[in-house]
Amino acid sequence: MPHKKSSAKKCALLATGDEIIHGDIINTNSQEIAHRLHNANIPIGFHMTVSDLLEDIKNSIHYLLQNHEALIITGGLGPTTDDLTRYALSEALHKPLVFHDEIWNNIVERITKIGYHRVPESNRQQALFPEGATIIPNPNGSAAGCYLQYQGKWIFMLPGPPIECLPMMDNTVLPILKKNDFVKIIFHQEWFLFGVSEGHIAEKLEALIESHGCTTGYRIFYPYIEFKLAALEQKNLATVLPLIKETIAPYIIDDGKQTASTLLRKKLETLSYTFGIHDTATGGLLETTLKTPANFKNIFFTSEKKFPENMPYVIIEGLENIWRAEENIKESPLRILFSPEFNTGSRGQAAGRHIPKEINALIPVRINYHRALQYAVEFICWEVLKFKISFDSRRPAACPRDPVRTCVIPSVARNLPVSRRSLGVKNTPRDDTGSRGQAAGRRMPEEENF
Repeated sequence: MPHKKSSAKKCALLATGDEIIHGDIINTNSQEIAHRLHNANIPIGFHMTVSDLLEDIKNSIHYLLQNHEALIITGGLGPTTDDLTRYALSEALHKPLVFHDEIWNNIVERITKIGYHRVPESNRQQALFPEGATIIPNPNGSAAGCYLQYQGKWIFMLPGPPIECLPMMDNTVLPILKKNDFVKIIFHQEWFLFGVSEGHIAEKLEALIESHGCTTGYRIFYPYIEFKLAALEQKNLATVLPLIKETIAPYIIDDGKQTASTLLRKKLETLSYTFGIHDTATGGLLETTLKTPANFKNIFFTSEKKFPENMPYVIIEGLENIWRAEENIKESPLRILFSPEFNTGSRGQAAGRHIPKEINALIPVRINYHRALQYAVEFICWEVLKFKISFDSRRPAACPRDPVRTCVIPSVARNLPVSRRSLGVKNTPRDDTGSRGQAAGRRMPEEENF
């Protein structure tokens, strides 16, 4: 369904620099600035990247000001001959450049403080700003920024280094935009989905929101898809939200706001015991994903299948065909084995359910092996997270061992779910026991061997 044309004030982003055009560096400024604008409910229009040619910068400024009420320009404010943004802006607005003695004195002081006895004459251009502009001080560098209004449009000129332009964005640009009615109240929610393709989930969700006055957005964050739901009126969002939550429930972890690895990392920080992990499947990717200075004392990674007595542990094996670099493989077997203490110990059952001791999964292999390993790590974190929560909440009781559980992780092409139980979400008929047959009197679907 096509999105309606917006009448709200929009902000454009223009990043300058041959180093961006040629691919030498990534334009992280536009990404960070866009995040800040979006989080402030300020509509964003075009992103544009341009070389250091004066005419190109000038033409880009003209083009963006035609359809936007604000323009944020980054880069090209240094002292060298390729720093031409101020000159291009001056010509585009037909405003002469004015030399600011105060800014020049700040530059001289800054350069002499770090040990230089002579300030290059080229630095003088950093004190030039279009007539009528308000200076934005730069405590982190020699390139001050500025802002001005031109024919009712707001224009901001910021230096390129992120450590310099982003504080200006937070402290000056955002407050000005908010004060001048750029904020458009939008009600929105986002979720990370795991184990489903963008096309398949979009087909289901778009049918639900039709005629409800909502818009959707999707972002690939492999192995997740970030799904975004937005509405101009809260009642529209409230109407469709129950339908959306029911549809995405099989594909979300916890409340869907964080990835499995992020959640597990945080849980490991609060452990009152040490948790052991033997991983021969992910080539160290699981360890580097999970370990942080805040939790490393609570995790015991070992290359041997030996753990101190009474330590809960997990053994992760498999993915051999990936490490053998076999060609044309679509799936790779993964085995997760939880320690007897983790399954039974002295505390037995978790919320009345028997805890499976072993999980066998088939990890989809798409495009390249590294993506398969990323998928495997998130799946492992999801399973360990669920068992860790069960282990911590178990009541003292005996818990007989369950049979080995077979968990088939389907390829996205088959559009089958990875798992049907998501933490913090009310179980559906598909969310329950699995290899034990029935859940609350209902049979499990045949395509899931849970």
